[in-house]
Amino acid sequence: MGKNIATPISYGLRSWRCHPDLMTLAHRHNDIELNFLLAGEVVYIYRDQKVRLSPGRLAIFWAAIPHQLIERPPLCDFCIFTLPLELFLSWKLPPRFVHTVLNGDVIVDCDPTSASIDSLMFSRWHIDLSANPDSIVVLKELEARLWRLAWQHSVSPDGQHQEPSTVAERMAQYIISNYQTLLSVKEVADAVGLHPNYAMNCFKRTFNMTIWEYTLQYRVAQAQRLLATSDTSVLDVALQSGFRSLSSFYAAFQRFTGKTPTDVRRVEKKSLKVT
Repeated sequence: MGKNIATPISYGLRSWRCHPDLMTLAHRHNDIELNFLLAGEVVYIYRDQKVRLSPGRLAIFWAAIPHQLIERPPLCDFCIFTLPLELFLSWKLPPRFVHTVLNGDVIVDCDPTSASIDSLMFSRWHIDLSANPDSIVVLKELEARLWRLAWQHSVSPDGQHQEPSTVAERMAQYIISNYQTLLSVKEVADAVGLHPNYAMNCFKRTFNMTIWEYTLQYRVAQAQRLLATSDTSVLDVALQSGFRSLSSFYAAFQRFTGKTPTDVRRVEKKSLKVT
């Protein structure tokens, strides 16, 4: 997960243990991401907020929504795991938990009794996956860990999320709150009291993408959620995600996922099917 590499559509089932690079730009991939800090503290921009992750806290989020690591100390020991979305859905975790993750919330385990066990297990899982990327033991243990997190999860725990503090973050917040409407750069700029040209430059300096690219990516992420968790028609998925035509929806969807909406629904519905 280098800071300047092109972002793949999916990393698949992989793990890293590293001193993470700060990200010069936000990135996205279609996986569920698990983060666990053995030492140090990191801050992400995720959706419209800064998320601070402390040592011993397990965090999970859907990485299809653009995110960016912006702070970390000189010494940092960080475990990152990615799970393909279809694998995550195939585990048939509690619907409320799945909905919360796919709705774009970061779930953090704040139970202090979990920290020592997680420190051992995430280190071990990384070693095991490095030796055998298809380890069924790791898959079963990760699934069990997420069942426990689903059972005790707390969304937006105290001290984890910080209110948007920059104008760029406030613009992102406005986009997320209004992505289903016919947004324009001028409207987003007006929401924070800036001239459109200045707003565009400010947003791109922070997120390294334009206001329009950010809006499209967020709409596509919401479309993926609807395709995976509902029987809503593709046309209605497009409209509910903020697109005004099927042609613009298909173009954006294939651009950011590499697949058609029908392909995504087929794979992810198959993962959800009770066997």
